[in-house]
Amino acid sequence: MFPSYNMATTMKSSTMENDIVLAAKAGFRHIELRKEKLLNFLQRGGTLTGLKTLLEDNGIKPMCINALADISFHKGQSRTTVQELCHFLCYAGQFVGCPDLEVIAAFGAPTDDREEVTAETAGVLAELSKIAADYHMRLALEYMGVPKNSVRTYAHAMEIVERTGADNVGLLVDTWHHFAGGSKPEELLGPGSDKIFTVHIGDAPDKAPLTLRRNECIWPGDGAAPIPEMLRNLKKVGYEGIVSVEIFDPGVQAMDPGFCIPLAYERTAQVMKAAGVL
Repeated sequence: MFPSYNMATTMKSSTMENDIVLAAKAGFRHIELRKEKLLNFLQRGGTLTGLKTLLEDNGIKPMCINALADISFHKGQSRTTVQELCHFLCYAGQFVGCPDLEVIAAFGAPTDDREEVTAETAGVLAELSKIAADYHMRLALEYMGVPKNSVRTYAHAMEIVERTGADNVGLLVDTWHHFAGGSKPEELLGPGSDKIFTVHIGDAPDKAPLTLRRNECIWPGDGAAPIPEMLRNLKKVGYEGIVSVEIFDPGVQAMDPGFCIPLAYERTAQVMKAAGVL
């Protein structure tokens, strides 16, 4: 497995260009591109050619674009907008050599019925998978252990992925969301584990499932999430991809990026070594 930097960790304190340069200096060789930072980069006059060159010059590989969110339970123009954004993000990903696009199911869905959510989300993912395939991209569904999201657990997300029947649709496992939603480390050993495309790492205070807030995502090793066990189980099922540090703690996000990003590498590598995966 390989440490990766997720640009969300410095969402408010740094730019895409700064993240790439600092991540490379800190020792990262893989990075996740944040959609908002990508759009800001382009709005400020940057180009995809320039971004590709910057990545190559710094010896850092983009692994996932984070994220196409709230994809399900749309109709009419709203559904078309999701498809158009998928086209753009997949085009951008292919251009700069990024293989995966993170996708997130609906927040505030009109139903809590599991089968309705499963059918709707799988249907939308099947549609979007055809768009992604045109750009040789994969879609990684992230389940989110927060009450407002419609897909909160590993088991539900895996059921949805399997129902799509698409080879380029898989899962994004986030250690914070896995713990926050009540999923168990041993579930990662179950059938379908070859559909795990990417991994986020972040820790959480010891609270009951579905009671944590996103800003309680703290440095790996500082909380109660069984991160080493999750990483060891991922290794057992053959996962060999990135472990991307993504932190939403306001104290971390307020840090100077020149201090935060090297610390992110140090904390990620420390936990990975303790788990025996680095």
